[in-house]
Amino acid sequence: MLQTLSIRQFAIIDELSIEIKDGLTVLSGETGAGKSIIIDAISMLIGARASQNLVRHGENKAVIEGVFDIDDNPNVRQLLEDKEIEQDDFMIVKREIMKTGKSICKINSQTVTLTELKQVMQELLDIHGQHETQHLLKSKYHIRLLDEFSGGRYQPTIDEYTAAFKIYQEKKEELRKLEQKDESLLQRLDLIKFQHNELTQAKLVAGEVNQLKDDINRLRNFEKLNNELTKTVSYLSDENNIIDKIFDFNESLKEIDEILKGQYTSLLEETSSVYYLLEDAKHRLYDELTSNEYDENLLNEMEARMNLIQQFERKYGKNHDELILLIAELETEINQIENLEESTSQLKKEIEDQYQAVLKIGSQLSKERRTDALELRNKILDEIHHLEMKSANFEIAFSKTEPTLAGLETIEFMISPNKGEPLKGLEKIASGGELSRIMLALKTIFAENRGQTAILFDEVDTGVSGRVAQKMAEKMKQIAEHIQVICISHLPQVAAISDHHLFIEKHERDDRTITTVTELTGDDKVKEVARMISGVEVTPLTLEHAAELISQNKD
Repeated sequence: MLQTLSIRQFAIIDELSIEIKDGLTVLSGETGAGKSIIIDAISMLIGARASQNLVRHGENKAVIEGVFDIDDNPNVRQLLEDKEIEQDDFMIVKREIMKTGKSICKINSQTVTLTELKQVMQELLDIHGQHETQHLLKSKYHIRLLDEFSGGRYQPTIDEYTAAFKIYQEKKEELRKLEQKDESLLQRLDLIKFQHNELTQAKLVAGEVNQLKDDINRLRNFEKLNNELTKTVSYLSDENNIIDKIFDFNESLKEIDEILKGQYTSLLEETSSVYYLLEDAKHRLYDELTSNEYDENLLNEMEARMNLIQQFERKYGKNHDELILLIAELETEINQIENLEESTSQLKKEIEDQYQAVLKIGSQLSKERRTDALELRNKILDEIHHLEMKSANFEIAFSKTEPTLAGLETIEFMISPNKGEPLKGLEKIASGGELSRIMLALKTIFAENRGQTAILFDEVDTGVSGRVAQKMAEKMKQIAEHIQVICISHLPQVAAISDHHLFIEKHERDDRTITTVTELTGDDKVKEVARMISGVEVTPLTLEHAAELISQNKD
């Protein structure tokens, strides 16, 4: 739930801090006082798009900060853990909007993207305003609402259907591509057959390029190598060679060591190892010298081979190892094209089999949806009947379609607001009061399922009054028993039943307009409810009526 909201330099708000408690909190005030601005500020915290016009005139940036209690919200905690954001029982969300139009989002002082902010906040807070109403009215969202209502009961079936439908789509796309390969495919076959033959005849071998480079380098430098080998062997084997001198040196050193009783034993060991090292080097270099031969024909063959490989690398734009892989790829494509008719026939059979699998799983999904749809329909009927639409009828209509990612049918919420009227889609409802009640009924049901801890109603009670207004107020109070409810309202019934009442008003100070928020209790609350009742002049009678309304709602 939202505990505190701080707003600085946002629209006409200079600086404002609001403490918001659990239960039902109502925000009221004169038109233009800044109620909608507070909603806009909260919208910034849940990831709404920012605009430089929201920054207070003359300031460089606006800052909105909210403190949320997440102690009992495992979904949010898991998201924070996944994003490696430090967490406590409280979460601080901050949004800075620059005069340039850029904005910075932070959760617990860690900068996050706007998408990440939305992912976290959708688990905490839901704002229901005009946009949300339009969203709920559209039939394309109704199937999603039904699935959400099920609480995951048939999610395994949805997952199974989705996987089967995606395979069906992939196979259909594969067939479409195959059927496009007609005359151009035959031309392609001639080309890749030539390429395959050319590369196959080259008999490319993995790793041969490095060996060719080494062998060519050796033969090209034969004379120089031979000279250096001859010199190094002579250093180690001529009449005055180093090895014999070190041998004589070691013999003398042995005598010295014996006389000095082991003082040169360590040195003798080191010089002896030098002797054996050079002796080994002499034999290796001698073997290298005797095996070093020059073969001009072999050199020409290897250079021709290297030129051939380099020509292919340039021609195909691939290195040696990639050319070897290309041979296998070409062979696979040749087989596919040559067996195109057989492949097409087999693929058509696989598509039909997969289509039947989609129908089978889709039928099961439809049965499970219809079971939950009946339960949802009855719950919605109960809610709208409670909201003084006692003659209304509500149905969830299923219409069969060709398979889609959503299933084998479309779903639309249908309503007949009055007895004798035909059922029609929600978006065809003309009455604002009826629409408000239907939206509140849906919110009442889905608020309990979504797992969110706060909901904000932005004038959801538009177009109602009297007994209907009282029923809507009671419904908001009922929702507030499960989650925190914040409501902007013009209805005295809603204000009277609220747990907390915040009054929004604007003043002029130093030739600037500022907005303030005051929590109303006692007589102040009675006066504001009376103002909401009368609209203009507060009389003793409206004060008495307001006090009675508050008292009745407490009872």
